[in-house]
Amino acid sequence: MENRLNWIIFLLIAFLIMIGHAYFFGGPPIPEKQTQSETTSQPTDGSSTSSDNTSSVQFDDFDPEPDPFEEVDSTPQGSLVTIDSPLYKGVIDTAGARFVSWELKDYKASANGDGSELVNLFSKAQPSFNALLQVKGIDLPEFIPYQFNGGSSVTISEGTTKELNFIWTSPQGITVNNIFELDASSYLVKQRFEITNSTGNSIQERLLVKWPGQVQAVGMTGGDSKNFITQVSDSVERIDSQPDKAEQYKGVITWFGFSEKYFMSSFLPETGAETVIQLSPLSQEGELLAQFAYPGSSIPNGQSSLRTWEVYMGPLEPKLLKPIGYDLDSAINYGWFGFLAKPMLQFLEWLNSYFHNYGISIIVITIIIRALFFPLTVKSMVSMKQMQLKTEKVKPEMDALKEKYKDDKSKQNTELMALYSKHGINPLSQLGGCLPLLIQFPVFIAIYDILRHSIDLRHSPFLWIPDLSQPDMLFEIPYIGIPFRLLPIIMGAAWFLSQKMTPMSTAMGGENMQLQMKLMQYMPIIFVFLFWNLPSGLVLYWTVSNILSIAQQVYVNRKVMALQGV
Repeated sequence: MENRLNWIIFLLIAFLIMIGHAYFFGGPPIPEKQTQSETTSQPTDGSSTSSDNTSSVQFDDFDPEPDPFEEVDSTPQGSLVTIDSPLYKGVIDTAGARFVSWELKDYKASANGDGSELVNLFSKAQPSFNALLQVKGIDLPEFIPYQFNGGSSVTISEGTTKELNFIWTSPQGITVNNIFELDASSYLVKQRFEITNSTGNSIQERLLVKWPGQVQAVGMTGGDSKNFITQVSDSVERIDSQPDKAEQYKGVITWFGFSEKYFMSSFLPETGAETVIQLSPLSQEGELLAQFAYPGSSIPNGQSSLRTWEVYMGPLEPKLLKPIGYDLDSAINYGWFGFLAKPMLQFLEWLNSYFHNYGISIIVITIIIRALFFPLTVKSMVSMKQMQLKTEKVKPEMDALKEKYKDDKSKQNTELMALYSKHGINPLSQLGGCLPLLIQFPVFIAIYDILRHSIDLRHSPFLWIPDLSQPDMLFEIPYIGIPFRLLPIIMGAAWFLSQKMTPMSTAMGGENMQLQMKLMQYMPIIFVFLFWNLPSGLVLYWTVSNILSIAQQVYVNRKVMALQGV
Protein backbone atom coordinates (compact mmCIF):
# COMPACT_ATOMS: atom_id res chain seq x y z
CA MET A 1 0.00 0.00 0.00
CA GLU A 2 2.88 2.37 0.74
CA ASN A 3 4.01 2.23 -2.88
CA ARG A 4 0.60 3.61 -3.89
CA LEU A 5 1.02 6.45 -1.44
CA ASN A 6 4.51 7.14 -2.80
CA TRP A 7 3.04 7.25 -6.30
CA ILE A 8 0.33 9.71 -5.31
CA ILE A 9 2.59 11.95 -3.28
CA PHE A 10 5.12 12.06 -6.09
CA LEU A 11 2.47 12.96 -8.66
CA LEU A 12 1.16 15.74 -6.46
CA ILE A 13 4.61 17.14 -5.75
CA ALA A 14 5.60 16.84 -9.41
CA PHE A 15 2.58 18.75 -10.58
CA LEU A 16 2.98 21.44 -7.94
CA ILE A 17 6.60 21.85 -9.01
CA MET A 18 5.51 22.11 -12.65
CA ILE A 19 3.05 24.88 -12.01
CA GLY A 20 5.22 26.47 -9.35
CA HIS A 21 8.30 26.91 -11.50
CA ALA A 22 6.31 28.66 -14.22
CA TYR A 23 4.51 30.82 -11.69
CA PHE A 24 7.34 31.88 -9.42
CA PHE A 25 10.50 31.72 -11.50
CA GLY A 26 11.09 33.83 -14.55
CA GLY A 27 14.68 32.93 -15.31
CA PRO A 28 18.22 33.23 -13.98
CA PRO A 29 19.19 36.41 -12.16
CA ILE A 30 20.87 39.20 -14.06
CA PRO A 31 24.29 40.24 -12.79
CA GLU A 32 24.80 43.78 -11.57
CA LYS A 33 21.14 44.57 -11.00
CA GLN A 34 20.95 47.80 -9.01
CA THR A 35 18.31 50.14 -7.70
CA GLN A 36 18.65 53.72 -8.82
CA SER A 37 19.63 54.91 -5.36
CA GLU A 38 22.55 52.44 -5.33
CA THR A 39 23.93 53.23 -8.77
CA THR A 40 27.04 55.38 -9.23
CA SER A 41 26.67 57.37 -12.43
CA GLN A 42 29.50 57.50 -14.93
CA PRO A 43 29.75 59.64 -18.07
CA THR A 44 29.02 57.69 -21.23
CA ASP A 45 30.77 60.11 -23.59
CA GLY A 46 34.13 59.88 -21.89
CA SER A 47 33.94 63.35 -20.36
CA SER A 48 33.00 64.64 -16.94
CA THR A 49 29.70 66.37 -16.37
CA SER A 50 30.02 70.11 -16.85
CA SER A 51 28.34 72.47 -14.44
CA ASP A 52 27.78 75.09 -17.16
CA ASN A 53 25.50 72.83 -19.19
CA THR A 54 22.81 75.11 -20.60
CA SER A 55 20.03 72.51 -20.73
CA SER A 56 18.60 69.83 -18.48
CA VAL A 57 20.43 67.14 -20.45
CA GLN A 58 23.28 65.43 -18.64
CA PHE A 59 25.47 62.64 -20.00
CA ASP A 60 25.68 60.42 -16.97
CA ASP A 61 24.01 56.98 -17.26
CA PHE A 62 20.58 58.26 -16.26
CA ASP A 63 20.81 61.75 -14.82
CA PRO A 64 18.53 63.47 -14.08
CA GLU A 65 16.40 60.58 -12.82
CA PRO A 66 12.86 60.32 -14.15
CA ASP A 67 10.32 61.26 -11.53
CA PRO A 68 8.84 58.15 -9.86
CA PHE A 69 5.34 57.40 -11.08
CA GLU A 70 5.51 60.12 -13.75
CA GLU A 71 2.89 60.40 -16.48
CA VAL A 72 3.83 59.42 -20.02
CA ASP A 73 1.88 61.00 -22.86
CA SER A 74 0.77 58.12 -25.10
CA THR A 75 -1.50 60.05 -27.47
CA PRO A 76 -0.34 60.64 -31.06
CA GLN A 77 1.00 64.17 -31.44
CA GLY A 78 1.78 64.41 -35.15
CA SER A 79 0.48 63.14 -38.46
CA LEU A 80 -0.27 59.43 -38.85
CA VAL A 81 1.29 57.28 -41.57
CA THR A 82 -0.40 53.95 -42.30
CA ILE A 83 1.67 51.01 -43.53
CA ASP A 84 -0.02 48.06 -45.21
CA SER A 85 1.79 44.80 -46.02
CA PRO A 86 0.75 41.14 -46.40
CA LEU A 87 1.84 40.38 -42.80
CA TYR A 88 0.90 43.50 -40.87
CA LYS A 89 -0.83 46.86 -40.85
CA GLY A 90 0.98 49.51 -38.87
CA VAL A 91 0.59 53.16 -37.99
CA ILE A 92 3.52 55.54 -37.32
CA ASP A 93 3.14 58.88 -35.56
CA THR A 94 5.45 61.47 -37.15
CA ALA A 95 5.97 62.98 -33.68
CA GLY A 96 8.90 60.86 -32.53
CA ALA A 97 8.41 58.38 -35.42
CA ARG A 98 6.69 56.01 -32.96
CA PHE A 99 4.64 52.95 -33.80
CA VAL A 100 1.17 53.55 -32.35
CA SER A 101 -0.51 50.50 -33.92
CA TRP A 102 0.78 47.20 -35.27
CA GLU A 103 -1.84 44.66 -36.36
CA LEU A 104 -0.79 41.13 -37.33
CA LYS A 105 -2.93 39.93 -40.22
CA ASP A 106 -2.31 36.21 -39.66
CA TYR A 107 -3.45 36.28 -36.03
CA LYS A 108 -7.02 36.91 -34.91
CA ALA A 109 -7.66 38.43 -31.50
CA SER A 110 -10.26 35.78 -30.65
CA ALA A 111 -11.01 32.26 -31.83
CA ASN A 112 -14.74 32.81 -31.23
CA GLY A 113 -15.03 36.23 -32.85
CA ASP A 114 -16.11 37.16 -36.35
CA GLY A 115 -12.49 37.24 -37.47
CA SER A 116 -12.43 40.98 -38.13
CA GLU A 117 -10.38 41.96 -35.06
CA LEU A 118 -6.65 41.31 -35.42
CA VAL A 119 -3.98 41.06 -32.74
CA ASN A 120 -2.65 44.58 -32.18
CA LEU A 121 0.61 44.75 -30.24
CA PHE A 122 -0.10 48.31 -29.14
CA SER A 123 -3.90 48.29 -28.85
CA LYS A 124 -4.12 48.16 -25.04
CA ALA A 125 -0.61 49.31 -24.16
CA GLN A 126 1.51 52.39 -24.62
CA PRO A 127 2.90 53.13 -28.10
CA SER A 128 6.31 51.73 -28.94
CA PHE A 129 9.62 53.33 -28.05
CA ASN A 130 10.64 56.92 -28.68
CA ALA A 131 14.22 57.55 -29.84
CA LEU A 132 15.02 60.77 -27.94
CA LEU A 133 18.06 62.72 -29.17
CA GLN A 134 19.96 64.60 -26.49
CA VAL A 135 22.59 67.21 -27.37
CA LYS A 136 24.73 68.85 -24.72
CA GLY A 137 23.90 72.54 -24.42
CA ILE A 138 20.93 72.42 -26.79
CA ASP A 139 17.32 71.86 -25.75
CA LEU A 140 15.64 69.49 -28.23
CA PRO A 141 11.99 68.33 -28.19
CA GLU A 142 11.27 64.96 -26.61
CA PHE A 143 9.16 63.93 -29.60
CA ILE A 144 11.01 65.12 -32.70
CA PRO A 145 8.45 66.63 -35.14
CA TYR A 146 9.56 64.73 -38.25
CA GLN A 147 8.37 65.43 -41.75
CA PHE A 148 7.45 62.54 -44.03
CA ASN A 149 6.97 63.21 -47.73
CA GLY A 150 5.66 59.81 -48.74
CA GLY A 151 1.99 60.48 -48.09
CA SER A 152 -0.29 59.26 -45.33
CA SER A 153 -0.56 55.69 -46.65
CA VAL A 154 2.22 53.34 -47.75
CA THR A 155 1.68 49.90 -49.31
CA ILE A 156 4.41 47.26 -49.35
CA SER A 157 3.65 44.64 -51.96
CA GLU A 158 4.50 40.97 -51.50
CA GLY A 159 8.15 40.21 -52.15
CA THR A 160 9.30 43.84 -51.86
CA THR A 161 10.94 46.13 -49.31
CA LYS A 162 10.46 49.84 -48.85
CA GLU A 163 12.28 52.64 -47.05
CA LEU A 164 10.48 55.40 -45.16
CA ASN A 165 12.57 58.47 -44.35
CA PHE A 166 11.45 60.76 -41.54
CA ILE A 167 13.43 64.03 -41.59
CA TRP A 168 13.82 66.94 -39.18
CA THR A 169 16.24 69.88 -38.90
CA SER A 170 16.54 71.85 -35.66
CA PRO A 171 16.85 75.66 -35.62
CA GLN A 172 20.51 75.21 -34.60
CA GLY A 173 21.31 73.16 -37.72
CA ILE A 174 21.11 69.57 -36.48
CA THR A 175 19.49 67.30 -39.09
CA VAL A 176 18.06 63.91 -38.18
CA ASN A 177 17.15 61.23 -40.72
CA ASN A 178 15.18 58.40 -39.11
CA ILE A 179 14.94 55.75 -41.85
CA PHE A 180 12.71 52.67 -41.61
CA GLU A 181 13.36 49.65 -43.85
CA LEU A 182 10.26 47.45 -44.02
CA ASP A 183 10.07 44.00 -45.59
CA ALA A 184 6.73 42.61 -46.76
CA SER A 185 7.79 39.08 -45.77
CA SER A 186 9.20 39.78 -42.30
CA TYR A 187 8.10 41.11 -38.92
CA LEU A 188 11.58 42.62 -38.51
CA VAL A 189 11.95 46.36 -39.13
CA LYS A 190 15.44 47.82 -39.67
CA GLN A 191 16.17 51.42 -38.71
CA ARG A 192 18.99 53.87 -39.37
CA PHE A 193 19.29 56.98 -37.23
CA GLU A 194 21.62 59.52 -38.86
CA ILE A 195 22.60 62.81 -37.18
CA THR A 196 24.27 65.54 -39.29
CA ASN A 197 25.92 68.47 -37.52
CA SER A 198 25.70 71.81 -39.33
CA THR A 199 25.73 74.02 -36.23
CA GLY A 200 29.19 75.46 -36.88
CA ASN A 201 30.57 73.80 -33.73
CA SER A 202 31.34 70.31 -32.50
CA ILE A 203 28.44 68.78 -30.57
CA GLN A 204 28.18 66.06 -27.95
CA GLU A 205 25.12 63.88 -28.41
CA ARG A 206 23.49 60.82 -26.94
CA LEU A 207 20.47 58.77 -28.01
CA LEU A 208 18.04 57.69 -25.31
CA VAL A 209 15.38 55.08 -26.11
CA LYS A 210 12.28 55.45 -23.90
CA TRP A 211 9.62 52.74 -23.99
CA PRO A 212 6.54 52.73 -21.73
CA GLY A 213 4.61 49.49 -21.40
CA GLN A 214 2.41 47.24 -19.28
CA VAL A 215 3.33 44.32 -17.03
CA GLN A 216 0.89 41.88 -15.47
CA ALA A 217 1.20 38.46 -13.86
CA VAL A 218 -1.66 35.99 -14.30
CA GLY A 219 -0.45 33.03 -12.24
CA MET A 220 -0.41 29.36 -13.19
CA THR A 221 -3.25 29.34 -15.69
CA GLY A 222 -1.04 30.34 -18.61
CA GLY A 223 -3.24 33.28 -19.53
CA ASP A 224 -2.26 36.50 -21.26
CA SER A 225 0.53 37.59 -18.96
CA LYS A 226 2.43 40.76 -19.87
CA ASN A 227 6.16 41.07 -19.28
CA PHE A 228 9.06 43.38 -19.79
CA ILE A 229 11.72 41.07 -21.14
CA THR A 230 15.38 41.63 -21.89
CA GLN A 231 18.57 39.70 -22.49
CA VAL A 232 21.52 41.12 -20.56
CA SER A 233 24.91 39.43 -20.84
CA ASP A 234 23.32 36.19 -22.12
CA SER A 235 20.76 36.02 -19.28
CA VAL A 236 17.05 36.54 -19.87
CA GLU A 237 15.14 38.63 -17.34
CA ARG A 238 11.32 38.71 -17.22
CA ILE A 239 9.55 41.37 -15.16
CA ASP A 240 5.81 40.86 -14.67
CA SER A 241 5.10 43.43 -11.96
CA GLN A 242 5.60 47.16 -11.56
CA PRO A 243 8.81 47.96 -9.63
CA ASP A 244 8.53 49.98 -6.45
CA LYS A 245 11.41 52.23 -7.49
CA ALA A 246 13.81 52.67 -10.37
CA GLU A 247 16.05 49.69 -11.10
CA GLN A 248 18.99 49.27 -13.46
CA TYR A 249 20.39 46.29 -15.35
CA LYS A 250 23.93 46.70 -16.58
CA GLY A 251 25.68 44.56 -19.17
CA VAL A 252 25.59 43.81 -22.88
CA ILE A 253 21.96 44.48 -23.80
CA THR A 254 21.18 42.15 -26.72
CA TRP A 255 17.49 43.05 -26.92
CA PHE A 256 14.64 44.33 -24.78
CA GLY A 257 10.94 45.00 -25.07
CA PHE A 258 7.50 43.82 -24.01
CA SER A 259 5.90 40.43 -24.49
CA GLU A 260 2.56 38.72 -24.01
CA LYS A 261 1.97 35.00 -23.97
CA TYR A 262 2.41 34.52 -27.71
CA PHE A 263 3.68 37.87 -29.07
CA MET A 264 6.55 40.26 -28.54
CA SER A 265 7.75 43.71 -29.57
CA SER A 266 11.49 43.96 -29.09
CA PHE A 267 14.28 46.50 -29.67
CA LEU A 268 17.66 45.15 -30.84
CA PRO A 269 20.22 47.95 -30.27
CA GLU A 270 23.16 46.36 -32.14
CA THR A 271 25.79 47.98 -29.96
CA GLY A 272 27.70 45.01 -28.58
CA ALA A 273 28.88 47.30 -25.78
CA GLU A 274 28.13 47.27 -22.09
CA THR A 275 25.17 49.55 -21.54
CA VAL A 276 22.35 50.09 -19.05
CA ILE A 277 18.59 49.57 -18.99
CA GLN A 278 16.59 51.42 -16.38
CA LEU A 279 13.06 50.49 -15.33
CA SER A 280 10.93 53.11 -13.59
CA PRO A 281 7.35 52.84 -12.27
CA LEU A 282 4.68 55.00 -13.91
CA SER A 283 1.52 56.48 -12.43
CA GLN A 284 -0.83 53.86 -13.88
CA GLU A 285 -0.86 50.57 -11.99
CA GLY A 286 1.05 47.87 -13.85
CA GLU A 287 2.94 50.29 -16.10
CA LEU A 288 6.65 50.98 -16.25
CA LEU A 289 9.08 53.00 -18.35
CA ALA A 290 12.12 51.27 -19.85
CA GLN A 291 15.05 53.50 -20.82
CA PHE A 292 18.12 52.50 -22.79
CA ALA A 293 21.01 54.89 -23.48
CA TYR A 294 23.42 54.51 -26.37
CA PRO A 295 26.97 55.59 -25.54
CA GLY A 296 27.42 59.29 -26.27
CA SER A 297 29.70 60.64 -29.00
CA SER A 298 31.11 63.89 -30.40
CA ILE A 299 30.24 65.02 -33.93
CA PRO A 300 32.49 67.68 -35.48
CA ASN A 301 30.86 70.41 -37.57
CA GLY A 302 29.99 69.15 -41.04
CA GLN A 303 30.19 65.50 -39.99
CA SER A 304 27.52 62.84 -39.38
CA SER A 305 26.91 60.04 -36.89
CA LEU A 306 24.99 56.85 -37.70
CA ARG A 307 23.32 54.35 -35.39
CA THR A 308 21.41 51.29 -36.52
CA TRP A 309 18.98 48.99 -34.76
CA GLU A 310 16.26 46.49 -35.53
CA VAL A 311 12.77 46.05 -34.14
CA TYR A 312 10.88 42.75 -34.04
CA MET A 313 7.10 43.01 -33.68
CA GLY A 314 5.49 39.64 -34.21
CA PRO A 315 4.69 36.17 -32.85
CA LEU A 316 6.87 34.20 -30.45
CA GLU A 317 7.44 31.46 -32.98
CA PRO A 318 10.80 29.63 -33.07
CA LYS A 319 10.97 29.31 -36.86
CA LEU A 320 10.64 33.10 -37.16
CA LEU A 321 12.90 34.12 -34.27
CA LYS A 322 15.80 31.72 -34.84
CA PRO A 323 16.86 33.12 -38.26
CA ILE A 324 16.95 36.67 -36.86
CA GLY A 325 19.83 35.80 -34.54
CA TYR A 326 20.70 37.76 -31.41
CA ASP A 327 19.48 34.71 -29.44
CA LEU A 328 16.01 36.22 -29.83
CA ASP A 329 14.34 32.80 -29.66
CA SER A 330 15.36 32.62 -25.98
CA ALA A 331 12.44 34.99 -25.38
CA ILE A 332 10.24 31.87 -25.56
CA ASN A 333 9.93 30.41 -22.08
CA TYR A 334 10.80 26.71 -22.44
CA GLY A 335 11.26 26.29 -18.70
CA TRP A 336 13.81 24.21 -16.82
CA PHE A 337 14.13 21.47 -19.42
CA GLY A 338 14.44 23.54 -22.58
CA PHE A 339 16.97 21.07 -24.00
CA LEU A 340 14.10 18.53 -24.09
CA ALA A 341 11.28 20.95 -24.87
CA LYS A 342 12.80 22.30 -28.10
CA PRO A 343 13.24 18.94 -29.90
CA MET A 344 9.89 17.73 -28.57
CA LEU A 345 8.20 20.84 -29.96
CA GLN A 346 9.85 20.19 -33.32
CA PHE A 347 8.63 16.60 -33.16
CA LEU A 348 5.10 17.76 -32.32
CA GLU A 349 5.19 20.14 -35.30
CA TRP A 350 6.44 17.31 -37.51
CA LEU A 351 3.58 15.08 -36.38
CA ASN A 352 1.13 17.87 -37.10
CA SER A 353 2.45 18.17 -40.65
CA TYR A 354 0.91 14.72 -41.18
CA PHE A 355 -2.23 14.90 -39.04
CA HIS A 356 -3.05 18.60 -39.57
CA ASN A 357 -4.70 18.79 -36.16
CA TYR A 358 -2.84 19.50 -32.96
CA GLY A 359 -5.37 17.61 -30.86
CA ILE A 360 -4.58 14.41 -32.76
CA SER A 361 -0.87 15.23 -32.71
CA ILE A 362 -0.94 15.59 -28.90
CA ILE A 363 -2.64 12.20 -28.60
CA VAL A 364 -0.03 10.58 -30.83
CA ILE A 365 2.96 12.11 -29.02
CA THR A 366 1.44 11.00 -25.68
CA ILE A 367 1.14 7.42 -26.96
CA ILE A 368 4.74 7.51 -28.22
CA ILE A 369 6.08 8.82 -24.92
CA ARG A 370 4.18 6.23 -22.91
CA ALA A 371 5.36 3.50 -25.29
CA LEU A 372 9.00 4.52 -24.83
CA PHE A 373 8.70 4.22 -21.06
CA PHE A 374 6.40 1.19 -21.13
CA PRO A 375 9.04 -1.55 -20.54
CA LEU A 376 10.57 0.25 -17.56
CA THR A 377 7.18 1.13 -16.09
CA VAL A 378 5.79 -2.38 -16.43
CA LYS A 379 8.92 -3.98 -15.00
CA SER A 380 8.76 -1.72 -11.98
CA MET A 381 5.00 -2.20 -11.47
CA VAL A 382 5.23 -5.98 -11.78
CA SER A 383 8.04 -6.03 -9.23
CA MET A 384 5.91 -3.98 -6.84
CA LYS A 385 2.90 -6.23 -7.30
CA GLN A 386 4.96 -9.30 -6.59
CA MET A 387 6.31 -7.68 -3.46
CA GLN A 388 2.77 -6.80 -2.39
CA LEU A 389 1.65 -10.42 -2.80
CA LYS A 390 4.58 -11.64 -0.73
CA THR A 391 3.71 -9.12 1.95
CA GLU A 392 0.07 -10.27 1.96
CA LYS A 393 1.16 -13.90 2.50
CA VAL A 394 3.24 -13.12 5.57
CA LYS A 395 0.73 -10.67 7.03
CA PRO A 396 -0.45 -13.09 9.78
CA GLU A 397 3.15 -13.56 10.91
CA MET A 398 3.73 -9.80 10.81
CA ASP A 399 0.64 -9.17 12.92
CA ALA A 400 1.74 -11.82 15.40
CA LEU A 401 5.17 -10.22 15.79
CA LYS A 402 3.65 -6.78 16.26
CA GLU A 403 1.38 -8.10 18.96
CA LYS A 404 4.15 -10.10 20.66
CA TYR A 405 6.60 -7.19 20.80
CA LYS A 406 4.13 -4.32 21.00
CA ASP A 407 5.91 -2.96 24.07
CA ASP A 408 9.41 -3.26 22.58
CA LYS A 409 9.62 -1.41 19.28
CA SER A 410 13.31 -2.09 18.81
CA LYS A 411 12.84 -5.84 19.16
CA GLN A 412 9.74 -5.67 16.97
CA ASN A 413 11.66 -4.01 14.13
CA THR A 414 14.50 -6.53 14.42
CA GLU A 415 12.11 -9.48 14.20
CA LEU A 416 10.19 -7.92 11.29
CA MET A 417 13.42 -7.41 9.33
CA ALA A 418 14.36 -11.03 9.97
CA LEU A 419 10.92 -12.08 8.68
CA TYR A 420 11.33 -9.92 5.56
CA SER A 421 14.73 -11.46 4.89
CA LYS A 422 13.40 -14.98 5.32
CA HIS A 423 10.67 -14.47 2.69
CA GLY A 424 12.74 -12.29 0.29
CA ILE A 425 10.85 -9.09 1.04
CA ASN A 426 12.69 -5.78 0.64
CA PRO A 427 10.64 -2.95 2.18
CA LEU A 428 12.70 -0.34 0.34
CA SER A 429 11.80 -1.90 -3.00
CA GLN A 430 8.41 -0.22 -2.73
CA LEU A 431 10.18 3.07 -3.47
CA GLY A 432 11.18 1.61 -6.82
CA GLY A 433 7.72 2.47 -8.04
CA CYS A 434 8.80 6.09 -8.19
CA LEU A 435 11.74 5.33 -10.50
CA PRO A 436 9.76 5.44 -13.77
CA LEU A 437 8.16 8.69 -12.62
CA LEU A 438 11.53 10.20 -11.75
CA ILE A 439 12.89 9.31 -15.18
CA GLN A 440 9.79 10.68 -16.92
CA PHE A 441 9.68 13.82 -14.79
CA PRO A 442 11.81 15.98 -17.15
CA VAL A 443 9.64 14.83 -20.07
CA PHE A 444 6.45 15.80 -18.21
CA ILE A 445 7.90 19.23 -17.42
CA ALA A 446 8.99 19.75 -21.03
CA ILE A 447 5.56 18.77 -22.37
CA TYR A 448 3.95 21.03 -19.79
CA ASP A 449 5.94 24.07 -20.99
CA ILE A 450 5.44 23.25 -24.67
CA LEU A 451 1.68 23.00 -24.37
CA ARG A 452 1.44 26.14 -22.21
CA HIS A 453 3.60 28.37 -24.41
CA SER A 454 3.47 27.03 -27.97
CA ILE A 455 1.78 29.50 -30.31
CA ASP A 456 0.90 26.58 -32.60
CA LEU A 457 -1.88 25.59 -30.20
CA ARG A 458 -3.36 29.10 -30.25
CA HIS A 459 -6.83 28.96 -31.86
CA SER A 460 -6.19 25.33 -32.80
CA PRO A 461 -9.52 23.41 -32.56
CA PHE A 462 -10.16 19.81 -31.55
CA LEU A 463 -13.59 18.19 -31.37
CA TRP A 464 -15.75 20.53 -29.22
CA ILE A 465 -12.71 22.61 -28.15
CA PRO A 466 -12.25 25.78 -30.29
CA ASP A 467 -8.82 26.69 -28.85
CA LEU A 468 -6.34 24.21 -27.37
CA SER A 469 -4.39 27.06 -25.78
CA GLN A 470 -7.38 27.92 -23.56
CA PRO A 471 -9.51 25.92 -21.10
CA ASP A 472 -12.39 24.17 -22.85
CA MET A 473 -15.92 25.26 -22.01
CA LEU A 474 -19.15 23.62 -23.14
CA PHE A 475 -21.41 26.10 -21.39
CA GLU A 476 -21.71 28.30 -18.34
CA ILE A 477 -23.61 26.79 -15.42
CA PRO A 478 -26.79 28.87 -14.97
CA TYR A 479 -27.14 31.24 -12.01
CA ILE A 480 -23.63 30.67 -10.66
CA GLY A 481 -21.62 31.59 -13.77
CA ILE A 482 -19.07 28.77 -13.43
CA PRO A 483 -17.88 27.31 -16.76
CA PHE A 484 -18.59 23.62 -17.33
CA ARG A 485 -15.47 21.92 -18.69
CA LEU A 486 -15.75 18.38 -19.99
CA LEU A 487 -12.11 17.47 -20.58
CA PRO A 488 -10.92 17.80 -16.93
CA ILE A 489 -13.90 15.65 -15.88
CA ILE A 490 -12.93 12.94 -18.39
CA MET A 491 -9.37 13.13 -17.08
CA GLY A 492 -10.55 12.67 -13.48
CA ALA A 493 -12.85 9.80 -14.44
CA ALA A 494 -10.02 8.00 -16.25
CA TRP A 495 -7.78 8.42 -13.23
CA PHE A 496 -10.50 7.15 -10.90
CA LEU A 497 -11.06 4.06 -13.06
CA SER A 498 -7.34 3.32 -13.21
CA GLN A 499 -7.20 3.64 -9.44
CA LYS A 500 -10.12 1.22 -8.97
CA MET A 501 -8.40 -1.35 -11.19
CA THR A 502 -5.29 -1.36 -9.04
CA PRO A 503 -5.38 -4.09 -6.36
CA MET A 504 -5.06 -2.69 -2.85
CA SER A 505 -2.72 -4.31 -0.38
CA THR A 506 -4.11 -4.68 3.15
CA ALA A 507 -0.87 -5.89 4.67
CA MET A 508 -0.24 -2.71 6.58
CA GLY A 509 -3.81 -2.60 7.96
CA GLY A 510 -5.12 -0.23 10.61
CA GLU A 511 -5.74 3.49 10.55
CA ASN A 512 -2.73 4.11 8.34
CA MET A 513 -4.28 2.14 5.49
CA GLN A 514 -7.67 3.82 5.92
CA LEU A 515 -6.06 7.26 5.71
CA GLN A 516 -4.17 6.32 2.56
CA MET A 517 -7.28 4.89 0.91
CA LYS A 518 -9.21 8.10 1.61
CA LEU A 519 -6.37 10.14 0.15
CA MET A 520 -6.39 8.01 -2.99
CA GLN A 521 -10.13 8.42 -3.41
CA TYR A 522 -9.87 12.20 -3.38
CA MET A 523 -6.82 12.54 -5.65
CA PRO A 524 -8.77 12.47 -8.97
CA ILE A 525 -11.11 15.15 -7.64
CA ILE A 526 -8.22 17.32 -6.47
CA PHE A 527 -6.53 17.12 -9.85
CA VAL A 528 -9.76 17.94 -11.68
CA PHE A 529 -9.80 21.26 -9.85
CA LEU A 530 -6.06 21.79 -10.39
CA PHE A 531 -6.49 21.31 -14.14
CA TRP A 532 -9.80 23.18 -14.40
CA ASN A 533 -8.36 26.45 -15.73
CA LEU A 534 -5.27 25.11 -17.50
CA PRO A 535 -4.97 25.11 -21.31
CA SER A 536 -7.00 22.27 -22.82
CA GLY A 537 -3.99 21.04 -24.83
CA LEU A 538 -2.22 20.25 -21.57
CA VAL A 539 -5.34 18.63 -20.08
CA LEU A 540 -5.74 16.55 -23.24
CA TYR A 541 -2.20 15.23 -22.84
CA TRP A 542 -2.83 14.26 -19.21
CA THR A 543 -6.24 12.74 -20.04
CA VAL A 544 -4.80 10.51 -22.76
CA SER A 545 -1.98 9.56 -20.41
CA ASN A 546 -4.51 8.48 -17.76
CA ILE A 547 -6.50 6.46 -20.30
CA LEU A 548 -3.31 4.70 -21.35
CA SER A 549 -2.65 3.99 -17.66
CA ILE A 550 -5.88 1.96 -17.61
CA ALA A 551 -4.68 -0.24 -20.46
CA GLN A 552 -1.27 -0.50 -18.83
CA GLN A 553 -2.84 -1.52 -15.51
CA VAL A 554 -4.91 -4.23 -17.21
CA TYR A 555 -1.73 -5.63 -18.76
CA VAL A 556 0.20 -5.51 -15.47
CA ASN A 557 -2.59 -7.20 -13.49
CA ARG A 558 -2.82 -10.04 -16.02
CA LYS A 559 0.95 -10.42 -16.10
CA VAL A 560 1.16 -10.64 -12.32
CA MET A 561 -1.64 -13.23 -12.20
CA ALA A 562 0.12 -15.26 -14.88
CA LEU A 563 3.39 -15.16 -12.93
CA GLN A 564 1.56 -16.33 -9.80
CA GLY A 565 -0.16 -19.13 -11.71
CA VAL A 566 -3.65 -17.72 -11.12
